[in-house]
Amino acid sequence: MATLRSDLIIPEVFSPYLSEATTLSDSFLQSGVVQPLPELNLSAERGGDFVKIPSYTANLTGDFEVLTDSTSLTPSKITADNQIAPVLHRGRAFSSRDLASLAVGGGLDPMAAIAQKMAAYVNNQKQKDLYSCLTGAFGSLNANDSNSALFTHCIDSESGDTPTTLSPRHVAKAQSILGDAGSKLTTIAVHSKTYYDLVERNAIDRIYDNTGAPDTAAASGSTARAFDQPSFGSFMGLNVIVSDDIPTAGSGASTEYACFLFGQGAIFTGEQSPIRTQTDRDILALEEAMAVDLHYIYHVGGLKYAVSTVNPNRSTLETVASWSKVYNTKNIPIVRATVVSNQD
Repeated sequence: MATLRSDLIIPEVFSPYLSEATTLSDSFLQSGVVQPLPELNLSAERGGDFVKIPSYTANLTGDFEVLTDSTSLTPSKITADNQIAPVLHRGRAFSSRDLASLAVGGGLDPMAAIAQKMAAYVNNQKQKDLYSCLTGAFGSLNANDSNSALFTHCIDSESGDTPTTLSPRHVAKAQSILGDAGSKLTTIAVHSKTYYDLVERNAIDRIYDNTGAPDTAAASGSTARAFDQPSFGSFMGLNVIVSDDIPTAGSGASTEYACFLFGQGAIFTGEQSPIRTQTDRDILALEEAMAVDLHYIYHVGGLKYAVSTVNPNRSTLETVASWSKVYNTKNIPIVRATVVSNQD
C-alpha cells in the first residue's frame, strides 16, 4: 500500500505540536503581556458565545473615621461589574494538487511546507485580532474619538501631543497617565519603522544571552534570538516587541504609527477548545488539504464587550461602540502613543 501524505501529517500528533509551537513563538505571550486566565477557558460541553468575569471595579474609598463612644462606623460599599469577552471562532484551509507539486519538482512537498509555516500563520492572525480589539478600545489613529473606552489612555494630537519620533517623553507621559501605578508598564510594542528609529539613535539597550555575553546582534537591531526567543532589546527599561501589524494612519512621510505600552497581564487569553488540524484528500481532483480551526478569547483587562454580536469579525472588534470601560485608569495598564518615523 502506498504511503499517503495524510499518514505523515497526523492531526492527533500535529495539533498538540502546533499548539506548543504557537505558544513558544508568540512574543506577546512570552513577554507576559498576554497571560492565560482560567476563567476564560470554556469547555466545548459548557458552550457559550461570551465569557463573563465578575470583578470588583474600584479601590476602597473614604478616609478613616474618628472613633468615639457615641458614634458608630458608617459602612461603605464596593462596586462590582462584569468584564465580558466574546469567543472568537476562526479557521483556515490550505490545499495543494499533485500536479502543482510535480511542476515544482526538486522533492519539494507543498503540504509539508504548509504544515511548517502554520504556527507562524496562526500567531500572525491571532495578533491581528488582538490589534483589532485594541483599535476598538482606543479608537482609530487620529480619530480623536472621546467615546472610546480608553480615550484617556491616548497620547496623540487630541491629548495635546504633537506626534514625533518615539522618545523618553512618550514613556514618561504614558507612565504619568497611570499615576503612581505607572511602573506597571513593562513592555512596548512598536512598528519596525519606529524600532529602527531607536536603533538609529542607539537607544536600544543591550540584551545578554544565556552565557552572560552581550548579544551584539540584537543590540544592533537584528532579529537575533536570545534565550531562543525573538529579542529586540529594551527601551527605557521596557521590553520591546516589534510587529508590522501595528495600526498605522496616513502614507509616506506623513505616516503615523501606534505604540502600545503594556503592563504584565494587560491582555488575557483563553480557549473554548484546543487548536485542531484536519487533513483530507480528494482522489478525483488529486488534491490534498489541511484545515485548522481554533476557538479562543482575547480580552483587554478592565473592559467589557458591550454589544450582542456573536463571534465578531475584525470590523466589529475595531468599532468603538463595541467596548466600554469597567476598571479605573490605574488598573488598566495599557497606553497608546502616536508617533512618526524618520525611516519614511
